[in-house]
Amino acid sequence: MATILTAENLPMELRKYDFNVVLIDLDEMIGESIMQNGDDSYTIILNSKWSAEMQRKCFCHAIDHIRNNDWERDNADNIEGARHDTNGDLLSSFDRPTS
Repeated sequence: MATILTAENLPMELRKYDFNVVLIDLDEMIGESIMQNGDDSYTIILNSKWSAEMQRKCFCHAIDHIRNNDWERDNADNIEGARHDTNGDLLSSFDRPTS
């Protein structure tokens, strides 16, 4: 069973970011999308059709983009390659059993 993300189990390093998470029916090939809002907050859109475990992985992937300020970069292929290489570190911080 996937861990539910709550304010209590959100890693401290992520609490400094202002973001909203929205579940929407996306195309089945799209796991997440991220928008930087006018107030410098972020909206992370997760595919509601995907399992909770896949949504969690997509959330971590999106947070990596935010943490690394990828909006300042211009090569999407390099960005995606880097995010896929580092996604496991953040993901492990959510691997806690729920009580």
